[in-house]
Amino acid sequence: MPNPDADPAFCFQVSRNTLVYRYLLLLVLSMIGALLLSLLIPMAVSGGDYLIGGLLALWALALLRYWAFLLAMPHRITLEGGEHLILQSLFRTKKVKCSEITALHVSPFYQSYLKIITSGKKTFPMLNHIDGLHDLILRIKSENPDLETKGC
Repeated sequence: MPNPDADPAFCFQVSRNTLVYRYLLLLVLSMIGALLLSLLIPMAVSGGDYLIGGLLALWALALLRYWAFLLAMPHRITLEGGEHLILQSLFRTKKVKCSEITALHVSPFYQSYLKIITSGKKTFPMLNHIDGLHDLILRIKSENPDLETKGC
């Protein structure tokens, strides 16, 4: 478990503005979805039009999936001893050796996401707006000179 009093030079966080923007956007989409569900589902059931109900249910499932994705995404990275990255999210904490990280890629489809890829083919997606991202990359490269970066 990382030390909360760790040197701030070794703690990297997704910017507060980015997190607030993401959570507010998702909250607004969820409120619109809830409003549409509450209005259109009774109409779809009473009118026998299950296509609208099915589409709204798919949208609700997509929103729930994105909530889980966003809340499980690391928002804080702590470099422990120069050898391990500790990726903290609201749901979990993962520990990854810097020497096992093979690549850092910015998503080609959506530039706001960064993927941390390990030698075991595990990926850890996170928001790209990390305070001190270039310093973090240099620290990882000092431990793993073969690190591949794309779009960072």
